[in-house]
Amino acid sequence: MRALSEKRLSDYMAQQIADEILSGRIAGGTQLKQEELAEMFGTSRIPIREAFQVLEGQGLIVRLATRRIYAVELSEEQIQIIYEMIGDILKKAVKNLENEDKVKEAIMILSSSLSTSKRFDEVVLECTGNAYFSKLLYTASECYIRFAVSCGANEQESKCREEMKQIILEENGANLDSISGRKKIFKKIDAWMKALADNVNAERGKNK
Repeated sequence: MRALSEKRLSDYMAQQIADEILSGRIAGGTQLKQEELAEMFGTSRIPIREAFQVLEGQGLIVRLATRRIYAVELSEEQIQIIYEMIGDILKKAVKNLENEDKVKEAIMILSSSLSTSKRFDEVVLECTGNAYFSKLLYTASECYIRFAVSCGANEQESKCREEMKQIILEENGANLDSISGRKKIFKKIDAWMKALADNVNAERGKNK
């Protein structure tokens, strides 16, 4: 851990704390204290303080006027809504790939051996040229989608990812230019987000 830079360490801490909150191991409404988390993870308070800034941007903690910090309350319904909203962001980002060069870039990644280690959202994030979509999708990808996928094997979730890949590869990406083609992808994105939300809710159920 000492070999990591302070910036990278704070990102790692944000990921670890995010996983604890999303999994329900840190219950909603729990007050988070820098010194306690630093001791828990065996680090200094500086990366924890910086991690709080990341988590606040991800919507996983709230900072009161008193400077006290609490984990957000998350219900099953809220989890479903969060992933539906992420799906909307992903659909907008996919639509933004209509640019010919961006479609070719996505096809090249999906066709390569690298595609087996990349999720669909990571490919879209890598290819999008819109800074606003990039920022929103990065948060969704690095926090919420990553965690949901890490919850364990889900046949439906894996199937959705593979089908989205195949839809874009069909006809060399020409389907992105057609309304019917985009509808196919969007339908699979909706199914994928539902599967991810189910993963998270199942994990939270185990940790109640």
